[in-house]
Amino acid sequence: MACAPSAPSRQQWAVFGSAAELQWPTETPESTRVVAARALAAHWQQRERDWHPWEASELTAFNDALAAQGKATAPPALRPLIERSRALVDGSGGGFDPGIGRLVAAWGFHTSDYPVRTPPPDDAPLDAWATRPDSLRDLRCDEAWRCTSAAPALQLDFNAVAEGVALEEGATLLRGLGVEHALMNLGGDVLALGSNGGAAWHVGLDDGEGGVLGGVELRDGEAFMSSGRYAKYREAPDGERWPHVLDPRTGRPATGARLSAVLHPDPVRADAAATSLLAGGAEAFEATVHGMALGCAVLIDAEGRAWITTGMAARFEWQRALPEAARIDSGEACGAR
Repeated sequence: MACAPSAPSRQQWAVFGSAAELQWPTETPESTRVVAARALAAHWQQRERDWHPWEASELTAFNDALAAQGKATAPPALRPLIERSRALVDGSGGGFDPGIGRLVAAWGFHTSDYPVRTPPPDDAPLDAWATRPDSLRDLRCDEAWRCTSAAPALQLDFNAVAEGVALEEGATLLRGLGVEHALMNLGGDVLALGSNGGAAWHVGLDDGEGGVLGGVELRDGEAFMSSGRYAKYREAPDGERWPHVLDPRTGRPATGARLSAVLHPDPVRADAAATSLLAGGAEAFEATVHGMALGCAVLIDAEGRAWITTGMAARFEWQRALPEAARIDSGEACGAR
């Protein structure tokens, strides 16, 4: 029987409004840890400055130019976000859409101070939004990244996919430095490189109530991304929590599910899909799974029941079993790039 790997070493810092962590197998040389962690922290901190949706950034400058002139040239820092998001908007059926910047601001979620206590938006502008939502589809860019918008008030917000892109870029950076084995964690979203001393990397899924639902073992290049309604929210008049995740199709908070998680080798797809699953809730679970080509996904609905794919059921190790509402056959593999 093989010996269990030693506990990995950890390095932590703050970025993207939450904790970032880099884990190493114990045999990783100290010099490698120092150089790679410093480079990764610097890159992610720069991306936070580039992509911030309400503080001065490349994104806010681009949004301001769109609002003032109806056109803007997308800077290099924004191009991977725009490029990677386009196909995912269509695949999600609109459950994921970075065109919701104006909506996020209206709900008071352009903040780091939670819970939000300002008055919610009135029904009239939300009904108008639902009739004709702003969308990334409205943005047209030529080969030189000169962009115009068919929606005059379009404002982009890439929070639902930024961590996925950051993890993808982080993997490229670490591999370029010769790092073969590490686990990157951005606020609970993770991407595995190689192994932990020859064993798979093991990560858990919090239940949002101070406990752990279970966990998965990640293979080289796999990401595990989750979205929940428990950390960032505002209180409704009846005391219900309105999560910061908004449904771009309705203009309102996603209240049909508690949390979602996706296992996939593409962290960008997994990040967008976790948000889309939470936005659509149980009713849209199967459509989102097939539309976004997800082999491994799970959703916990508002009643505490699990909606799960056959692939995720084979990979997820429950620590606290929940009643199963549905199991969707989308293949055993968690996905391919």
